[in-house]
Amino acid sequence: MDTPLILSTVIIAVAAFLMGSLPTGYIAARAKGINIKAVGSGNIGATNVTRAMGKKWGALVLLIDAFKGFLPVSLVKLWFASAPVNQLSLLLVMAGFLAVAGHVFTPFLKFKGGKGIATTLGVLLAINPLLALSMILVWVVVFLATRVSALGALTAAVAMPVIVYFLYRGSPLSGTMILFAVVMMLFILFTHRENIQRILRGEELAFKKGKQ
Repeated sequence: MDTPLILSTVIIAVAAFLMGSLPTGYIAARAKGINIKAVGSGNIGATNVTRAMGKKWGALVLLIDAFKGFLPVSLVKLWFASAPVNQLSLLLVMAGFLAVAGHVFTPFLKFKGGKGIATTLGVLLAINPLLALSMILVWVVVFLATRVSALGALTAAVAMPVIVYFLYRGSPLSGTMILFAVVMMLFILFTHRENIQRILRGEELAFKKGKQ
């Protein structure tokens, strides 16, 4: 790897992490005089914002959090459009993972941020829209059946490597994308470890039909 590429990679890594680290939900709630970390689950993500502030605010936070993942990956696509496909794919997944990591470990809130679902969705949308739509479909089906957002997210995360396998089967990018999907799945399981415990105990909060 030559020096300009090393420098570019470092810039991408730092920029992706910082883009992802913007604590959207916290800022939106503060604008309404609410400390989102003291409400509901205490999480700054769109689900808790929806519970605390309503669907419109939750949707806004979700869109911005998704954009935090979409933007750095899209910029890498433009910046390295002429790079070899294997090199480009590595840079894309690196930028994507670091954007999600920035959201989860935001330095603006003492490295305690959200759980990464919306930002992951933005990353996947930039990498492969069909993959993102597949993940949304899984979430929607599980959420409509259970009204538990975290369960939908966890199911989609577990399904990700399987979906990636079928989407990239026979592609030279198969290995990179499957590894990325497995890493993201494990990361999401980690960020949702408390949700998993509550789900197993039957204590995870569910959305009531027609609420807000």
